[in-house]
Amino acid sequence: MIRAILVFVAVAVSVTTAGCSSGSTVQSAAAQRDYERLSGTWQLTGGIVNGKPVLASVARNTILITDHNTFRFPKASGVGTHSAGTFTVNPDTKPKQVDSIAEGGPHAGQLTRGIYEILDANHKRACWGHPGSPRPTEFTSPPGSGRILQYWKKIGPVPSS
Repeated sequence: MIRAILVFVAVAVSVTTAGCSSGSTVQSAAAQRDYERLSGTWQLTGGIVNGKPVLASVARNTILITDHNTFRFPKASGVGTHSAGTFTVNPDTKPKQVDSIAEGGPHAGQLTRGIYEILDANHKRACWGHPGSPRPTEFTSPPGSGRILQYWKKIGPVPSS
């Protein structure tokens, strides 16, 4: 379970760089808008890892900071995570797609494919496959799937350095 939680937080984004866009180096207006909406400080409010709910105490202590196409977990998150990474979004698909690459840890440099939805100005959800596995097509994490389903609440802007 600890390993699953570590992987869960590591791919959070999540947000969570490669292959998600259609090959164009110019970002679409929709992608730029989503990067702006995804930028901020987020708290995990709930999640499911491979069919098992994430403990509330783990969710409360999981903070994610996204700034345009980068993510990081503050050391105070309370969970051993990859400290940082990059992500790309493709908002022109249904569901919207996100690809993430962690900069450290056991999955450093590996592509993690996911889907995301911005529910409103302060809430988002994402669903991730295991690094190297196919992209999820729906926001579910049934037992045996290896998927990670996450729900996030924006709790502030990107902190100044």
